[in-house]
Amino acid sequence: MLKTAIDTKPSDDDWAALTTVNQFKALGIYAEHCRTDHKSWCSYRESLRVRPIGKIDTARVKQQLVNSWNTERLLRATSTNFSGPGSGFVAQWAFPQAYYSTFNSTLASFATSGFTETSHTAVRKKVSELARRGALPSDLNVSANGGKKNGYAEGICSSCNDFNPLRLDSNNLEEVKRHLISFFRSTRRMHLDDKKLDLKIRTKRGGTLKKSLNESDWEKVSNTLGRTSWLCLLYRKRIKSNYRDINTFLSDHFDTHAVLDGLVAFTDTFNLANEINIVNHLGDDIVRSWIPTGVDFVTVRMDYQKTLDT
Repeated sequence: MLKTAIDTKPSDDDWAALTTVNQFKALGIYAEHCRTDHKSWCSYRESLRVRPIGKIDTARVKQQLVNSWNTERLLRATSTNFSGPGSGFVAQWAFPQAYYSTFNSTLASFATSGFTETSHTAVRKKVSELARRGALPSDLNVSANGGKKNGYAEGICSSCNDFNPLRLDSNNLEEVKRHLISFFRSTRRMHLDDKKLDLKIRTKRGGTLKKSLNESDWEKVSNTLGRTSWLCLLYRKRIKSNYRDINTFLSDHFDTHAVLDGLVAFTDTFNLANEINIVNHLGDDIVRSWIPTGVDFVTVRMDYQKTLDT
């Protein structure tokens, strides 16, 4: 039987497994919370601008969007077929599936809007910038900023005072938000460390690499990194799941079903936001004509967009 809590002090792998499960459960719960806010989606669509269709590379948008849908279909199949006890190993590839689905739908959305960012780094930065400007659906306007010691999340707050990363009450939205704030902060710290290595900050005397950075150094790293976006949360796991976290997924405390459900729910919500923008530019008929056989979940999202007219 899957263990969901432990009374004794957990090992590093068990602690990582429990924390990861709660983070992705929180991600999915929050995504579903966003998904049900009909007024927010109506306001989001009304705020979108429309470019002349002649300026849009429609073939490129189609390729990226169909890639997104096919990858999401694989993620959903993974969630359906590989979520029993001992199946944590499948998360190694489920994280990249979620990331590449949302990344490609974002590329398609950017292409319709005239944004030129295409690299992984540039796209993640742009998403966080859009969130900072309030240009996403209201509850998705979340990003993280700051250095190692003064990092913070914007666009989300929580009144939860008794936070424990090993515990999550799925019915308590304030606790769910607190897990996401922690997820954003820890992701930012990890990416700051990676960027620190890239910048190779040196001492003024001798020019040797600094082992310990001061506040000014971290500010430089933070500014170079840019803000931390939703895509960064998935990108972090896309990298770590392939190289660093194998033992986490093999822990008896890794709830594959909960993690995959969270990934599917978030991918569904984030892709909906991108698809609303694309349909806003190209029209419902064109986008529907691209839907491959077997991706009924896209038709559901397209039908939902129709309700935004009412």
